[in-house]
Amino acid sequence: MIRKYPVFPPTDPEFEDPPRLSNYDVIVIGGGGGGYHGAFELSKGGYKVLLIDDKGNLGGNCLYEGCIPSKSVSIIIYLMEKLRNILNSVGNVDINKVRVLWENAIDHKDNVQYLRYLQHIREIKEHENVDFVKGIAKVLDNHRVVVEAVDGSWSKEVEGKYLLVATGSTAIRIPVPGADLAIGSEELFGYKTSYRKVPSDVVIIGGGYIGVEVASALSSLGVKATIVEMLPRILSGWDSSIVSQIEGKLRSKGVEILTNSKVTAIREESGQKVVEYERPDGSRGYVTGSEVIMAVGRKPYVEGLDKLGIVEKGHVEVSATMRTRVPNVYAAGDVIGKYMLYHSAVKESVVAAWNMMHGNPIYEVNFNAIPMTIFTEPEAAMVGLSEDAAKARGINYVTVQYPLEDDAYAQIIGVREGWVKLIVERESQRIIGGVVYGEAASMIINEIALAIAVNARVKDIALLPHAHPTIFESIDRAAIRFSL
Repeated sequence: MIRKYPVFPPTDPEFEDPPRLSNYDVIVIGGGGGGYHGAFELSKGGYKVLLIDDKGNLGGNCLYEGCIPSKSVSIIIYLMEKLRNILNSVGNVDINKVRVLWENAIDHKDNVQYLRYLQHIREIKEHENVDFVKGIAKVLDNHRVVVEAVDGSWSKEVEGKYLLVATGSTAIRIPVPGADLAIGSEELFGYKTSYRKVPSDVVIIGGGYIGVEVASALSSLGVKATIVEMLPRILSGWDSSIVSQIEGKLRSKGVEILTNSKVTAIREESGQKVVEYERPDGSRGYVTGSEVIMAVGRKPYVEGLDKLGIVEKGHVEVSATMRTRVPNVYAAGDVIGKYMLYHSAVKESVVAAWNMMHGNPIYEVNFNAIPMTIFTEPEAAMVGLSEDAAKARGINYVTVQYPLEDDAYAQIIGVREGWVKLIVERESQRIIGGVVYGEAASMIINEIALAIAVNARVKDIALLPHAHPTIFESIDRAAIRFSL
């Protein structure tokens, strides 16, 4: 078990009973995206599956405190911003009357989480070959697992032909004095969280996509936010053109960004929380806020897996087939430490299930076609190779770009900021990467990901008509600018 939860999601009384059988075709440990999608595929294939999760429901961290609740909050703020901008464009000088209360946004995300938890209970019962158990899984070897009730009231040993390890990840807390003074995603977005008032000012430790998203959302509500990042820039690994745009946007909303600043301690003083940091030259500084948010990332949860011999450098090592070095043990999701994203976990889980059913690992995950999104305002997304990565590999490439300021839909909605950029290998004309900054970037990027997955040429996209007026026209408008 990863940990106790302040509030457990709704479950079904049947799920709190011990496993019905002693032997299963597959034992799946973890009910997040890396677990239950594979379990459902196996069920459809006629396999007897035991699915174990300590929350008593599906969705993992994504639904409990991550993508679903955080986006449920940010969409309300997004709609508020859009209405403000449209009213401002037609001369309404009292746009601040269009506002949202944080506690209303939290109520909305609670409702969305509850809706999805009820949906998952129904989905489990629709897959008759899946026995779902609210419990703690302790691995004995590559076939045997002990399942215990969360409250310790029962325990049962079960055996499976295959194991699918999908134990997820846990939030990282940097080991500095006062780290316990900081809150994290569980307090902000956890199911039925008791933390329901927005702070007046915050210090966010970590400039990755989570910290940046939180800074973007809170600053839109008028909260003074400061990001403290130990690396030379925020959003390490992201396309530099996106980083520049997001930095500029955050600063325009009053966000202070402190890079090359390693946090050394957190303390309380005069009702405020003080974050102390050190720069590479040895100089020190501090910043204060009414709240400190820890957003330095997550790490794979591998406790108890060492005995299987599948853990390497803090994560479960797998091939692209999702099989570990132990032939009957597969793994998917955050525990493998690759793309720690829900949609990646889902495909990894499905590939693992298909390979188990086939009897040989023939299906593979195309990690090069997994899109990444930052849900800032506006959004940003990328997939495939960035320009920096293409240069590092010595690829002869060219970029084509289309500004959203010229897009009809963007003009209608009043979201003209941003662009769509395609990265094209010059000789083959294949699309090898894509970068989007602006409205609906999280949606646009999926078509570019498909183009990369099927080795589409830029001309294929240029010749594909998109419905008018939609923002997806920006993709073919970018592609048609390619010339040999």
